[in-house]
Amino acid sequence: MLRALGLAEKDFLVRISDREFWTDFLREKGVPPDSWDALLQVIDKSGREPREKTAEKLGKLAEPVFATLHSGGKSEKLDQLIGGLRARGLADFVQIDVGIVRGLAYYTGIVFELFDRAGKFRAIAGGGRYDNLIAQLSDGAVSLPALGFAMGDVVLSELINEIPRASEAMQKAIASDRKIDIYVVIAKEERRADALAQIQQLRNRGYRVDYPMTPTKVARQFQAAEEAGAALALLYGDEWPQVKVKNLPTREESLIDHGALLDSVAKFFNVGSSA
Repeated sequence: MLRALGLAEKDFLVRISDREFWTDFLREKGVPPDSWDALLQVIDKSGREPREKTAEKLGKLAEPVFATLHSGGKSEKLDQLIGGLRARGLADFVQIDVGIVRGLAYYTGIVFELFDRAGKFRAIAGGGRYDNLIAQLSDGAVSLPALGFAMGDVVLSELINEIPRASEAMQKAIASDRKIDIYVVIAKEERRADALAQIQQLRNRGYRVDYPMTPTKVARQFQAAEEAGAALALLYGDEWPQVKVKNLPTREESLIDHGALLDSVAKFFNVGSSA
């Protein structure tokens, strides 16, 4: 998705780790399993709090944990993952960082977080593998490995706005995805029920129709129609039982009796599609 927005390896980095790397580490150090989650959360926060505070929480594990974070550790699983990404031409987007643990206990394997290369923002996204979560949520009825992630919309928006080519790509994508066929302008609230009835008829015929959910100035409604990329605007107001039909690209307007509106709309789009 980020690449579709024009972002390249110079713009963002995926830091990957393996939660099992640390559970194996704790097992080798003789730490009881019921203490693992708390310690993993400490390790996960180690890069975001003073070293002294982390050391205090880790106790006797502080020195070996810091040494492992510094050296990067060794993980055959992560090496294999990097190899697969390299074969796909994606290795430049990723970096092994065993300091990434993810604080939630349901993660069971590979975990990752996305950051901007300049380091101006907090994590853009984060996620990982969880093999047991679905079984837990279904009380054991379904056992299915899974992988997922969450993305911070505010951070992503800030990053996109920071990079002109990404901002331009986003605007093009929005314009394409939100394109509708018809925007219904409700100029008089007493005509809303009539408009809603015909909106449903139009939608039943497969047209993508939008309209204002609350009373809105007519000028703002036409602006919304333009922004949504609508081809037609249908205005319900003083002209009722006629509907004002506006061809937004050409600005041509006409009055159509509401009983003939569906056929008129069909004719418009049939002509447009064959042009």
